[in-house]
Amino acid sequence: MPRIRRLRRDVHGVSPVIATILLVAITVVLAAVLYVMITNLTAPVGQVDAMGINVLTTGENWTVQIVTVNPGKLPAVTYLIIRDPASGIALPPTPWSNLTSGNWNTYFAMYGDGSPAKPDIQPGDILLVSRLAYPAGYTMAISDDSKVLATRVF
Repeated sequence: MPRIRRLRRDVHGVSPVIATILLVAITVVLAAVLYVMITNLTAPVGQVDAMGINVLTTGENWTVQIVTVNPGKLPAVTYLIIRDPASGIALPPTPWSNLTSGNWNTYFAMYGDGSPAKPDIQPGDILLVSRLAYPAGYTMAISDDSKVLATRVF
């Protein structure tokens, strides 16, 4: 007949020294997490990188006027994105430098540089966007390589 081994029961649990070390370690970890959370909340807010725009109806187009913009925004790395009311992509991110009169039938949008002597986007520049291709209820977003600068529902 096979022998049945009995499991040994240890009624003492963890030794007091190990329990103290665990309690101190848990306290240190919680204090470090709390410190990181609080320092992130109190960090100074950086400069907001946004673009002020006005959207007007002009005949068969939306006219997007640039009112304010931080210096250095170049048309080649500033993008127009348009979504339909169901949030589907109607116009994928397209550089403003591609939004020319020659590409109107491709994108149904055009960038008008109000100050051609300056390479970057300036207040007074405009975007013309077709109301027939992108009617009311569509959402326009202007972004650069890292963030959304402006958004508006037509």
